[in-house]
Amino acid sequence: MFVKKPSVLEAIIPQAENINLYRFRFQDGSILDFTPGMFAMLYYKDPQTGEEIGRAYSIASEPGNSYVEFLIELVHGKLTSKLEQAKVGDTYYISAPYGAFKFDASKGKYLFLAGGTGLAPFLSMIKYAIKNKLSADISMIYSVKYPSYILAKDQLESFKNLEAPKVKTTITITRPQPNDNWQGPTGHINEEMVSKYVPDFKERICYICGPLNFVKAMKELMASMGVEEANIKTEMWGEG
Repeated sequence: MFVKKPSVLEAIIPQAENINLYRFRFQDGSILDFTPGMFAMLYYKDPQTGEEIGRAYSIASEPGNSYVEFLIELVHGKLTSKLEQAKVGDTYYISAPYGAFKFDASKGKYLFLAGGTGLAPFLSMIKYAIKNKLSADISMIYSVKYPSYILAKDQLESFKNLEAPKVKTTITITRPQPNDNWQGPTGHINEEMVSKYVPDFKERICYICGPLNFVKAMKELMASMGVEEANIKTEMWGEG
């Protein structure tokens, strides 16, 4: 049985237009035990009406922390409308962990395909691998609309030049603009891109996370490229 624990909103860290990182800390000082990749239910209770609104979000922080972090796009949904007006010190409720999208630390080689805020569980996985000095080989292709939508830039930068784990991140921009000055890959993730940046993809466990259409397309792509179904793990969501 999962218990909704009251949690204090400790920080709101802007990441991109309408996307923030929200950091919560349990009021009782407890630490959430979970496997990287899992998600939590975040709830807001209206103090006037008592109405409770809850949505699922992948956990972006790693296990063992005294706080829980989420990357949340403000899509003007029932809960995100509350988060748009949230202030540090507000009380929310968290129930966790849930889900089968779990990082298997025993596999060694991984391919992460992330779309937008689907980066969240991969941040958790990579930070967990760093904290535990896993000899993992991680290649991630991260797809966003515009360069200004690249999330957790400082964290992504910190993953470079690690000895354990080895992390290689390729970012592709799907809607490049003439004044972007973007020098990296452009377009949606496709067979050519995967083969170029992760040529040994068939040797890796593939994790995919992002919006529904992104996950469906990536799962079909990896299957068409010969990756066994058992080696494809997916997590997706709608709006909240």
